[in-house]
Parts: sequence; C-alpha cells; structure tokens
Amino acid sequence: MTSERQSQASTRHLSGRLAVAAACVFIFLASYRIELPGLYYDEVAFVNAAQGAPDNTFIYKRLGPVPVLINPYLGALKAWLYAPIFRLFGVSPVTVRLPAILLAAVTLLILYGAMRDTLGSAWAAIVVWIVAVDPANLFPSRLDWGPTVLMHFFQALILALWFSYRKKPQLWKLFMIVWCFGVGFFDKFNFVWFLLAFIVGIVLCYPESLVSLWSSLPRFTRWLAIIVILVGIGAIVHTVLPLLQLKPAKAHTAGLEVKWSQLLSTLSGRAVAAFIFGDRSGIIPHVPLWLIVTDSCLGLVCLFSPTSDSGARENRKNGLFCLLVGFLIFTQIAITPHAGGPHHYSMIFPLPLLAFAFLAKSLYSQVATKNLQRVAAVVLGSAAMCIFLVNGHNTATYLSHFRTNVHYNPRWSPEIYSLSDYINKHGFEANRIISADWGLHDQLHALAPRKLRPRMRDLWPLFKQLGQKTQQEQSATLRRIFPEGKNFVLAFSASKETFPETRQNFLASLAAHPELKFRLAKEFWLGGEKIYELYEVIRSSPLTEKR
Repeated sequence: MTSERQSQASTRHLSGRLAVAAACVFIFLASYRIELPGLYYDEVAFVNAAQGAPDNTFIYKRLGPVPVLINPYLGALKAWLYAPIFRLFGVSPVTVRLPAILLAAVTLLILYGAMRDTLGSAWAAIVVWIVAVDPANLFPSRLDWGPTVLMHFFQALILALWFSYRKKPQLWKLFMIVWCFGVGFFDKFNFVWFLLAFIVGIVLCYPESLVSLWSSLPRFTRWLAIIVILVGIGAIVHTVLPLLQLKPAKAHTAGLEVKWSQLLSTLSGRAVAAFIFGDRSGIIPHVPLWLIVTDSCLGLVCLFSPTSDSGARENRKNGLFCLLVGFLIFTQIAITPHAGGPHHYSMIFPLPLLAFAFLAKSLYSQVATKNLQRVAAVVLGSAAMCIFLVNGHNTATYLSHFRTNVHYNPRWSPEIYSLSDYINKHGFEANRIISADWGLHDQLHALAPRKLRPRMRDLWPLFKQLGQKTQQEQSATLRRIFPEGKNFVLAFSASKETFPETRQNFLASLAAHPELKFRLAKEFWLGGEKIYELYEVIRSSPLTEKR
C-alpha cells in the first residue's frame, strides 16, 4: 500500500514537471522571432489606453481620465494590465507580445490543474503537451489581435474552479467563478457566449450540484442570488442588444456550412496561416473534424454505458459538458450577425480535446481486464501521439514561414517597422501624418514618440467616402484634412489596399484640387513587393496662391 502511494506521488510529481516543461516549450515556440509578422492594427488597439490615453485613439469611453472601453464591445482590461509594462520598457514587438505569451503559458498550467484531479496527472500532462504545440493556441496567443489570451485565461480558470467545486464544494469557488465571468465579460463582451453555454451545460450535466447548492443556501441568500442574477441578465441585455444593431464594415452573411468550415479551419491553424501569410499550404487540416466526430461517438457510447465507478461517471459528465459547451458556443457564433472570424471561433479551443480526454478516460476506467486495458492504452496513446505529431508538424510549418518567407498579408508586413522608423525620424517635418487606409495608423501611433503622436490622424473613413461627395463638399473636407504647409499621407500600394476606394479617392481628389501640391516622397518594399507609399502633400497659403 505504501509503495503504491509512493508510486502515485512520484507519477504526480513527474507529471507536474512535464506540465511545466510543456509551458516552457510553448514560450520558446511562441517567442521565436517574436517581431514577425509585423505588428497588426487591431493587435495594438489597446496601446494608447495603456499609455494613459493622451488622445482619443481607440478610446470609446472614459471614467474621468481613465479609459474604460476601447470600443463599444472591448473593455480596457488589457490596457490596464500593460500600463506598467509600457511605462517601464516602452512599446515594442517584445513588450506587446511577450506578456501575452507568458499569460498563455500560465493558462496551460491552469488547464493542467483543472484536469489533474479527475483525469489523473499523467493524462493531464499529455493533454497539456498537445495543447502546447497546437498552432491554434500558439499563434493567436503570440499575436493576440482578437484579443483571445485573457479570454482563454478566464475560461481555464472558470473550468478549474468548477471541477474543483465538484470535488470539494466551497462557496468561495462559486464567487470566484462569478467574478471571472464578470471580468471576462468586461474584457470582451462576446464572453457572454461562454457564459450562456456554461450555464446551460451546468443545468444539463450537473443538475444534482444545483439542487444541492440551492438546498444548502439560507432563504435570504437565495433571494439575494435571484436578484443578482436578474440584475446581471438585465445588464448583459442592456449592453449586448445595442451591439447587435451596429453595422460592421464587412457583414458575415455566410451559411452554416461555411461557418462550420471556418471553425475547422480555425482549430487546425489554417485560418490564421491564411490570414497572416495568405498561404495555408503545408497545414494538415484533418484533426479537428476527426476529433469532434470521435467526441460525438464517445459521448453516445458513454450515455448508453452505465457504470458504478464514481470516477468514470465524473469524467463522463465533464466530457459531455465540454462537448456541449463547445457546441453551444458555435451555435451562438453562427447566429450572431457580426461574428465569424478566427478570433471568435477560438473561444471553442481546446474544448474538443478536453471532451476527448474526459470521455476516453471514462471508458478506459470501465475496461474490466488488464489485457483490454493494455489494448485501450495503445489505441488512445496512438491517437494522442498522432494529434501531437500533426500539431508539431503544423507549428513547424508556421515557424518555417518566419525563417524563410518574406511574403505577408500587407496588414501584417514587417515593413511596418521601416515605415515607423522613417516617420519617427522625419515626422516632425510635417504638420500632419495622415493614414489614408485602414491598417496603418495604430502601429505607427503606438511606436511613435509621445510628442509626435498629436500630429497623427487615422482618416481612412473620410477618404473612403470622399468619392460620394460633391466638388464643394470635397473641397471643404480637404481643407479640414490638410492644413497649410507640408503633410505626410500614408497608403498601401496599388492592389494591396484594405479599401481600394481610399487610395483612389485620395489621388483623384488631389488631381482635382490644384491648390494641393503633392509628390510620392518614398516607397517601402519587402521581398520585391511594394507595400507602402508615403506622399508629401503641401497646401499653399492663400497669399501664396494669389501671387
């Protein structure tokens, strides 16, 4: 008996070290050539708020001088957390990306803790290693343009607290779960998808926990809980309903089949590869589909396989819970008009893998003979190894792009650093530094010296609509855009624009207004491709024009 306990303690200790090693490997892989790709517009949307919000770049709402909302659906939590980092070390690709990577590594360890008591330490360590090398986790965490890192952190913390509550019910764990949901919702309002899926999953998979909790509460506490729940529902409805009426720049009108394909593409890593490099070749896409199909089959088998083993029953409930929560999140994304990007579907990660682990462990525990257990161990071990190897291959494919590829989506181009260096050096020569297309201003603003930022303007919406204005309205708009003297205008090169009409309207308006003298001052190239253009626009003073 003593030797058995020593063996279990040794296994638990070794598994814990393996989980820490997985987190270290994750940090190493996610940090490889951390400056690549170039900083992205949405990736640095929080930076101005993190620096005290000296101007209104991506500041939707303040509480006094403190920024509270970055935009109508994104809170300033990330900005608050980064404020001391930027104050101490400044803004750079390392200070923007490394903290997110480190927090994602902590999330891996939280997942290990969430699974260890029910799955067993060895199974939990295997799952963490698979997640650590998964490109669907590595690269969204490295770039965090969603943002998704804090979302996954709170998801993992909530799951860990719930599984811990199931083992040892303590009221403080439920208070912590409520706090995590509140902070997660403030971080990004679409966290409500996980909240609703979690509540439905609890009701359907763990009804006995709810009954036990309700019966143990005093009458006053029950009424207080009801009031808090109603207030919470009212606050969520009040916050979310106006967002559904917003008109996105590009509406997601795809059918269910397309959205299903987007989900699988996100979970395999293909969606992010296509987004960054414009090339998804080399990424093996099959694991997510087969994982979800296998989960469904294992779930059906578990439902029709009654067992007296309490551990097997608990793992079965946990597996069905993870599967149900993932399905409900996907359903909510599918019916939400503005949703559909990889950063949305990323909320479902890594629920399919967790469901597989819990359901497989439940069935494995029910195998009666040692010979059958050995066969089951070989089958499950082979499946885990296949997933790990495919994830490793896909991650290696990603990393090879950073080593050899110079072709990026123009919005992710590393040439943004050269453009930023030029602007920081010569920007004080111009009265204004104007971004004429979406995808340029935020990075340049984030990397610029504090004294240069007031000269920067993100005016792509004006240029996008300029072609719809009359000649008189155009003249008035251009007078507001270009003050007297020299101005810099930044644009993507032809065929690389985010909104092609912005560049077209900009050049057409200059040609139609002779009082604006302009020239192409500099071009920025990478890998034989022209990425950016910098125009010098000079408005003469009225006295000069009369002469």
